[in-house]
Amino acid sequence: MTKSIYIYSIREKQSDYEPSGKGLIIIFKILDEQDKELEVILDSIKDAITIVDKDCITKYWNKAAEKMYGISRKDIVGKHIREFFPSSLLPRIIKEEKSYENIYNSPRESSFNIISASPLYCKGELVGGLSLDRDITDHIRTAELLSKARSNLDVLQQEITAINKNHSSFSMILGNSSKFREAVNLARDVARSNINVLICGESGTGKELFARAIHMESGREGLYVPINCSAMPNELIESELFGYAAGAFTGALKEGRTGKIELAHKGTLFLDEIGDMPLHMQPKILRVLEDGEVTKVGGEKSIKVNIRIIAATNRNLNEMVEKGTFRKDLYYRLNSVLINLPPLRERKDDIPLLANRFVQNYCMEYGLNILNISPQVMDAFIQHNWEGNVRELANIIERMVVIAKNNKLSSLDVNTLPENINVKKKSYKDSGDENSNPYDLNYILANAERDAVVNAMKMAENNKSAAAKILNIPRSTLYFKLQKYGLSDGYI
Repeated sequence: MTKSIYIYSIREKQSDYEPSGKGLIIIFKILDEQDKELEVILDSIKDAITIVDKDCITKYWNKAAEKMYGISRKDIVGKHIREFFPSSLLPRIIKEEKSYENIYNSPRESSFNIISASPLYCKGELVGGLSLDRDITDHIRTAELLSKARSNLDVLQQEITAINKNHSSFSMILGNSSKFREAVNLARDVARSNINVLICGESGTGKELFARAIHMESGREGLYVPINCSAMPNELIESELFGYAAGAFTGALKEGRTGKIELAHKGTLFLDEIGDMPLHMQPKILRVLEDGEVTKVGGEKSIKVNIRIIAATNRNLNEMVEKGTFRKDLYYRLNSVLINLPPLRERKDDIPLLANRFVQNYCMEYGLNILNISPQVMDAFIQHNWEGNVRELANIIERMVVIAKNNKLSSLDVNTLPENINVKKKSYKDSGDENSNPYDLNYILANAERDAVVNAMKMAENNKSAAAKILNIPRSTLYFKLQKYGLSDGYI
């Protein structure tokens, strides 16, 4: 008759990651009859149950153990446990006669579990040992994958940081006209300092783009915090800038609020449209600049802040100072470095460069192949006055790309232009007829420009890159001018 093992265990409920509870009590009995009911009970337990005798010969192996380790009961029962698991904990607990609970274990290669094991006694005599294992192999592999992913992310972050150090944020600002490049170079020169900057220019010239680039290039570890002084109601601008203490006024948040100035600590505060800041707020901003402290509305304690201010305006602050609508001391405090951005109508050679970049961006956004800009459209762009500057150009090109997509066009032609942009009916290559006014300045300049392009191409032996360098213009601008004057097919 076969001998069987009866096990009675009392287990306290544990977390999903713990295979057994505290205070494991095992009563070990050997009977003369096979108890199928007990076997069913043990096989229903999700933990792998292993029972060995005092010589570490396997006596019991439940179905969970078969599933966990891929070893059938008939193959392991009657054999030494270390034949299958060289680092098994059971021989150790039998040798030491000591229980272990919730021990991380790797019984064989690529197998991980949490094990609780106890020696078994019968009438005070050691007769064997029992272990309950919970498989955590999947958890370990997931953790390894996460660790590897985290390591890869760290490497990518280091690479991105290195790229950012070598790749100036100003490279994203497009333009080659002399005035514009002077503004870019000045902004780059002062970016690494803590000096305050005032950016002046018409609406749409890219003042905020410059402010962001200066902040990114500055290396300051704090945030870039923008606030539009013209869009903020007078009664709210103080609480927005300085924040407020708990219960400062009716409707205030119970916990109070952090102001923009405090948020910009160790970073940059961008005051857009500074010319529209209320006169009563200007001395408070001046005090922050002088003392480096901010006090919340309704608060008593001053907070030290380290901020750099970049201000921008499309208004003439000199005139405002003379009229008394802007404080002179604040103006000179902000005016440490003055950057003037030229309007687009004063840098028309940059229009082809900007237009092509906007077309690329919007075609990608709307899922289109990159569209070409017809010479007539580009000519219309150059002749347009652009009161809204670069922002207006970007908005019009987006509109044209949408129209081209809806009408399944392969290029941006004159039919996609809005009504407010006029197209010249006569091209420059036809302007030399008998009826042309020889004193027409546009005619004279056009012919001079055409001759310059032709001569440069001849000098460069039709090499467009070399010709663009001779003319000191971007290659994209040269392509446009070749199309404009009907020279794209080459010359003698």
